[in-house]
Amino acid sequence: MTNHETAPAYKARSGWNALLPERVPREEVPRQRWFRTIVVGAGYTGLAAARRLAELAPGEEVLLLDAATMGEGASGRNSGYLLINPGEPSANAAGFTADWAARQIALVQAGLDWLRQLVATHAIACDWQEDVPAITAAATAGGERTVRATRDRYLSWGIASKDYAAEELRRIFGTGYYRRGIQSLTRALVQPAALHRGLADSLPAAVTLVENTPVLALGNEAPFTVRTSRGDFVADRLFLTNNLHARAFGLGGDRMVGIYTYGAFTPELDAATLERFGEAPQWGALPAHRMGSTLRKTMGRLLVRSGDSYERELEPDAARAMLTQLYRNRFPGLKSYAFEHVWGGLTAVTHNGAFLFGEVRPGLFVSAGCGGAGVTRGTIHGRLLAELAHGVPSQLLSDRLALDGPNWLPPEPLRGIGARAQIAWETWLAGAER
Repeated sequence: MTNHETAPAYKARSGWNALLPERVPREEVPRQRWFRTIVVGAGYTGLAAARRLAELAPGEEVLLLDAATMGEGASGRNSGYLLINPGEPSANAAGFTADWAARQIALVQAGLDWLRQLVATHAIACDWQEDVPAITAAATAGGERTVRATRDRYLSWGIASKDYAAEELRRIFGTGYYRRGIQSLTRALVQPAALHRGLADSLPAAVTLVENTPVLALGNEAPFTVRTSRGDFVADRLFLTNNLHARAFGLGGDRMVGIYTYGAFTPELDAATLERFGEAPQWGALPAHRMGSTLRKTMGRLLVRSGDSYERELEPDAARAMLTQLYRNRFPGLKSYAFEHVWGGLTAVTHNGAFLFGEVRPGLFVSAGCGGAGVTRGTIHGRLLAELAHGVPSQLLSDRLALDGPNWLPPEPLRGIGARAQIAWETWLAGAER
């Protein structure tokens, strides 16, 4: 049995979740101790896997466990962008074929389409928006080159897009900080904590969700014993969909690293201040460099997201100072740069951007390594993992199984030295894109 005694924890609440009504977590422990399938990790991947398992076999009970309450984990801490452009290996990298891109786009498009359907079917109030500007905006000459290259790739991949000149960006964002932009015309923006909670609260009856229940140890073969803070459970099949925390149970330890990123929300702003942020009532600004800053004007507030740290979360005061400076850089002359909520979020990054995916041992199914694109990619990976377990063939599943897995990473201390050096170098290269 693989043991792990420490559950993931954050230094501050998710700002997105803090803006929602308090939620009563589902903590009732089922009397039943044996389940056909246990899913460990109720992020977007785990929720999708559990939902699809119940759809494929409604008579088979599924136990879904998570160490946090819904909306407080990594799934409720991102910026709320649902995009279809290929994930890492990034669209900025050379040498990836049109076939590779087509497979990636089809996978993520399927995830977006399914989420849209679930939101409509279950009336999930998550501020789902597909007409709000969500523009990759360049602040430097290097960023402009990236935007032009992205436009060319979108054209070759068949992704409809729209270009923005500097004056258009000034009108939308209310700042002259940006020089050029591009937007994929297929995308959505959401309140991520509300989406996460809504998906959890609309699971099929065959799924039993238990929150705030860390898994402390896992059996190594079927039938799998799952030891939790609330007792032991047993399953014929085990799904590990807890992303980076899969390392704690002996999977992906030499394939994934943990990177924290940081977000902050202003207080609700008055009309005069909101006018300073452009004429659009809502918008999103994505960076032209991977180490750049992401912003959103939403719900009468401004969101600023930036910064990366390796395996260890910054103190909230340090994150606040960093994000405040980036806010000032883009909107000089404001009366206040106060933030009401500042938080960090942890994501799993692999060297080549690939997921750990599939049946790694008889009865043990894993999807981990979202690379910060876990809403759409995680959703479709969870669905396909369930279909793999049930032997349901599809072109999407075949395409997914044909993709490479994550590359090997060197052990510590070399891994940490390399990762920190890469973060520092990329931060310097990003320049004003930060």
